[in-house]
Amino acid sequence: MNWLHAFVLEFFRLTWEVLPWFLAGAAFGAALDVWLKPEFALKHLRGGWLSMAKASLLGMLMPGCACATMPMAEGLRRKGADLGTVTSFLLASPLASPQTLILTWALLGWPFAAARALAGLAGGMAIGAVFFNLEKKAAWLGIPAPAAGNKAPCCSGCACPGGEEGKEAPKKFWPVFADIIKELGKYFAIGMAIASALVVSVPQGFIAGYLGSSGPLAYLAAALAGVPLYVCEGEEIPLTLSFMKLGLGPGPAFTFLLGSVGTCIPTMIMSQRLIGRRGLLVYAAFWLVFALSAGLLFGAVSG
Repeated sequence: MNWLHAFVLEFFRLTWEVLPWFLAGAAFGAALDVWLKPEFALKHLRGGWLSMAKASLLGMLMPGCACATMPMAEGLRRKGADLGTVTSFLLASPLASPQTLILTWALLGWPFAAARALAGLAGGMAIGAVFFNLEKKAAWLGIPAPAAGNKAPCCSGCACPGGEEGKEAPKKFWPVFADIIKELGKYFAIGMAIASALVVSVPQGFIAGYLGSSGPLAYLAAALAGVPLYVCEGEEIPLTLSFMKLGLGPGPAFTFLLGSVGTCIPTMIMSQRLIGRRGLLVYAAFWLVFALSAGLLFGAVSG
């Protein structure tokens, strides 16, 4: 009963602290979803270096988790966008959407939020450059030819823009706002429940005692825990907070924060349709190196 009481208190304390920020992030995300039309992307993101920069920025503005970006990414591909543009969008979109940046600021502080936004832009451009050059070796990558009749499937757990058939009815703010609350709220609540359970169950300083707060083992453990983990948008933020409360340093925590949002298994499976089997291995390896490098840099700057 003592554990349950402590868990409930921690859960409601965390919820009360974050709820206004969650609602603000959902409202901003709904406004962008209503007024920022996907047709803009299909018109302006055809290919090239400038297109990769635009794709990274647009991906950061479009609400949606990693799975929800897949239908739009395949739409870009069918419209003639190169792989650099498509992969820039795929990486940046789940990494730095408006609501996650607001929630990151609320729970982890502005340095984490600012670094997350910069990582989304820099990482999107970097992976775009990799695939922009690899596309010249399309046969080696095993890239399927774009097919106008094929639709990227949605995965369960995230709201797909336009539905599974890709047909969008005119959107209104309040229904979209309610959908965002419904879809993201349950996963964010799960994340807070797991975080609260960790905080009250694991002795403070446990991670630092066994892994070191910011040693090589802490970075490696954060990457190996984050990259295979499937979290929907927002769920990773309270988890990161709980690990920091247990003694994990800012650098490894940032590695976990980034690695846990971009490489969920459903997204990896669907990405193969766009970038091929070998391209998928390159994409996953890039995420691992990217999360580790960004965490090391953030740890050096914040330390």
